Amino acid sequence: MRKLSRRQTLASMLAAGAGIAAPATRAAPAAGFAARMSFLLVNDVYRIEENKVGRGGMARFAAAVKAERARALAEGRRLVCVHAGDTLSPSLLSSFDQGAHMIALFNDVGLDVFVPGNHEFDFGKDVYFERINEARFPIVAVNLKGSDGAPPPHHQERLLIEADGLKVALIGAAYEATASASRPGDLAFAPTIPAVLAGAKSARAAGADLVIAIVHADKATGAALMNTHAVDLILSGHNHDLHIDFDGRTAFVESEQDANYVTIVDIDVARTPDEANRSLPWWPDFRVVDTAKIDPDPSMLAKVRDYQAGLEKRFDVEIATLAAPLDSRTEAVRSGESAIGNLIADALRKAATAEVAIINGGAIRGDKFYPAGTKLLKRDILDELPFSNKTMLTIVPGKAILAALENGFSQVERLSGRFPQVSGLSIVADPAAAPGARVKTVTVNGEALDLARDYKLATNDFLARGGDGYGMLAGKTHVSADSGTRLVALDVIDYVEAAKIIDAKVEGRIVFR
Repeated sequence: MRKLSRRQTLASMLAAGAGIAAPATRAAPAAGFAARMSFLLVNDVYRIEENKVGRGGMARFAAAVKAERARALAEGRRLVCVHAGDTLSPSLLSSFDQGAHMIALFNDVGLDVFVPGNHEFDFGKDVYFERINEARFPIVAVNLKGSDGAPPPHHQERLLIEADGLKVALIGAAYEATASASRPGDLAFAPTIPAVLAGAKSARAAGADLVIAIVHADKATGAALMNTHAVDLILSGHNHDLHIDFDGRTAFVESEQDANYVTIVDIDVARTPDEANRSLPWWPDFRVVDTAKIDPDPSMLAKVRDYQAGLEKRFDVEIATLAAPLDSRTEAVRSGESAIGNLIADALRKAATAEVAIINGGAIRGDKFYPAGTKLLKRDILDELPFSNKTMLTIVPGKAILAALENGFSQVERLSGRFPQVSGLSIVADPAAAPGARVKTVTVNGEALDLARDYKLATNDFLARGGDGYGMLAGKTHVSADSGTRLVALDVIDYVEAAKIIDAKVEGRIVFR
């Protein structure tokens, strides 16, 4: 087995620290050049279309991959295209086809390896396996096992590749907390770091010269894995960050989300003149591609537009009739209990199987009045809930619920977006009292709020991450940018469609005295 030494030029270190796009100046490889490789990373891709400023999406990603393949061919490099997980959900289109379009589009682009994230399991284990069976790329996860303790069908613990005689092991690790973050059934997810360390040791024993870990992991796990120096390069997903790090021994990269940016790590490996030492110095150069600066690939763009056209038709569909009016105008949803706020909070509570629900009035953005008799469309719900917030179930003590309500009423005179719309709660408050002392009584489903008791609370990921001052709603749940499962809008659509007749009213959930 070759022993690896690691070095990096000052320019590369500056590039890593600043996250700049230009490649660093590379020192000349030692005599006996061994291999040139590049790793292209994408992760957390939910949108197939570009965003409002013309960045990201599958058409621009496909163009970036084509450009890198042409470059790799010209330079005699082995290009490895990596997806570090989260793509089957959540999105509006995935709610209809359960992520089939994502597999089809990534099949067209061509991946060399895919590691499942937690959102791959949002539709359950059976749907996950349906999608995996459609994939024409390897699925790698050393820590994912079936109920029998073996890797599931079509999964590998590691992938071995060669480049100019260099042996490279790709070790994948799925998100270790998937069982609590999604719906994987009886699939088991072992802790990331021990699984990767064991895989790296086995790979090196089998003759691997470089070991690459591809992980869907939170920031703390990724940093801890890097500090072990058991692998040479970590390609990560889950945190929705653009992140580049290198400590002289192990490099770490994450590529933000939705292919807004695509990160490439160029690695040159060179054999030193001292063959007795069998040392292989290697140099990483980091390049960040801003896809806003790339013209979309025409073929992929046409496919994206076909999907979008089909999606548009799906949302111009009547789902319910209003028996009573709904008012989503700003003053209505930010100054007091509202019928539409009750409707949305009830839907959220039911979807999460929670005891109570709290959402912020600022999440409701239609700014419309719907008379009784209105035929609600799916599109109306999307207009009211445009932010792609996800449904969260948290466990919080009663004192956190009280603190959340005080926060919600703290700026009522300003029509602040933090004003709470609730389900399962009855509140008496005094808006003339000092902020922080406005809530007078709270009952939960008819019983007095117990400040020491834990409650199952439904909210959206924006509030659970501290948006509008609601950080206390995270409770006992570890919340990150990747938390939550289905889009709130889709849960509300399902609730409304099932009801057929919507008779939501203001009913005394929030009373000002």
